[in-house]
Amino acid sequence: MKKVLLYIWQLPQNLLGLILLLFYRKEQKFNYKDGVNFYETPEMPTGISLGQYVIVRNRYYIDNLKHEYGHTKQSKYLGWFYLIIIGLPSLIGNLIDRIVLTNILHWPYNKSSKWYYNLPWEKWADKLGNVTRKFNVNL
Repeated sequence: MKKVLLYIWQLPQNLLGLILLLFYRKEQKFNYKDGVNFYETPEMPTGISLGQYVIVRNRYYIDNLKHEYGHTKQSKYLGWFYLIIIGLPSLIGNLIDRIVLTNILHWPYNKSSKWYYNLPWEKWADKLGNVTRKFNVNL
């Protein structure tokens, strides 16, 4: 019963996660922690956490798994508010990082990554997932 209630609490992001899984080829399904379903697919440009579904490009990037797991904890805490408080700002930040900072301004990877992972919602996901980041660049 507890799992059903959690699924309903995270329903909007769970539905989006299921929809994304229909579009991406799933190479492998695996459990990283706490029964959260992780899916590996080379078609995913980055990782995404939507409720009980996490889609990653490569299962061997441990910091990425830990970070996305941190987002699943945020989803559990925030429920229906997750997409507004975390999902949308994270998506916008990711697009700014990839399009503006990397492709238009030509920031090096370390600099743009530092900017992105210092956004409050990303920093919180890192903390919840026990990710320690080291950047060799000053903003």
